[in-house]
Amino acid sequence: MTTSLQQIVDVAERLWPPSLAEEWDNPGLAVGDRAATVTHVHLALDATAETLAEARRSGAQMLLTHHPALFRPVRTLDAASATGGLLFAAARDGVALFSAHTNADSAPGGVNAVLADLIGLRDQRPLVPADDANADAGLGRMGRLPAGTTLGEFASDIARVLPSTASQVRVSGDFEREVSTVSLCSGAGDSLLQLPQVQATDVYVTADLRHHVTLDARAEGLPAVVNLSHWASEWVWLPVAARQLAEHLPQVRFTVSDLRTDPWDFAIAQ
Repeated sequence: MTTSLQQIVDVAERLWPPSLAEEWDNPGLAVGDRAATVTHVHLALDATAETLAEARRSGAQMLLTHHPALFRPVRTLDAASATGGLLFAAARDGVALFSAHTNADSAPGGVNAVLADLIGLRDQRPLVPADDANADAGLGRMGRLPAGTTLGEFASDIARVLPSTASQVRVSGDFEREVSTVSLCSGAGDSLLQLPQVQATDVYVTADLRHHVTLDARAEGLPAVVNLSHWASEWVWLPVAARQLAEHLPQVRFTVSDLRTDPWDFAIAQ
């Protein structure tokens, strides 16, 4: 029995409904023939020349990513440009490009839920519930740890379960501060730091925190913050996503990229 690209898109959009995407987002199929046969799907966080080449080498006919290949309007498919070259190469080589972005962030069992599970949160619920019949859908997660711990130990535990990057795990707050309630948002989440439900927790976990936002949080006595690598905070979803897809499409092979597309290559200790 053959499987079409459209059948895979249908399953992906049931797992991560497009209706959960933020208004500014552009998830879904960017390149591909919906009638084409697909036997192998490769998953990566980012659609780059490197992950596309990896997909081709593995024999995949589809590259499924978290971040969309087409995020901003493109006026030309000039192969000399980064985005144009990626789209041109994918179309030329017959590799479909598909993404599940903020819809996967907010979906039950999606990116934020995976990070919360990895941290060990109990009594989980969304930080910002979706306008959806499913009460488990929504942006971010919050919950409690199985037992209270110090901020330093909590951050160390997170560092142990995430893939390592040059960005490392950075913390704003006293090492010995007691923490038991946690809020989180995978990827860039500093816009949620002012939410009352975040401020009601002991620590907020996210990525890409800016200097002034974090400084203001300290001055205002807001929760301690743990700043992760954007890539690492979301990459952990990929193996789970591959398993979810395989449960619905056992005849299709799913593989996960081992390429680190975190943009930082190394750090110099001072």
